[in-house]
Amino acid sequence: MSSAWKSYRGAPEEGARICPLSEIAEGGTKCLAPDGFPLLLVRRNGAVRGYVNACPHQYLPLDHRGDRLISADGTILRCTNHAAGFSAETGKGVEGLGLGACLDPVPVAVEDGVVVIRSDAAT
Repeated sequence: MSSAWKSYRGAPEEGARICPLSEIAEGGTKCLAPDGFPLLLVRRNGAVRGYVNACPHQYLPLDHRGDRLISADGTILRCTNHAAGFSAETGKGVEGLGLGACLDPVPVAVEDGVVVIRSDAAT
């Protein structure tokens, strides 16, 4: 996993508690900014994935124009500014202006019902 997320202002430390898992609906997303760090969480098939909430096309948050980021089937994250599509599983660009780009992954885990930042080495 890339460590690019660590270069963003306010990047959380390993072990930082982000939010209760119950705040992320199955098949849904949650955007938040702990200490100013733009974080996007995706919960799908019981797993939680984290990405820097910055579209690589213009570095605007994916939820810049609204909070409906995930496709009806839960497989594609879509930038609300220009509809670039990214795989919810991998963050790789799959549609439109997302092609050839990738969301920066952020390593997360669920511990005792809370989403936490984990070590890159744990991935």
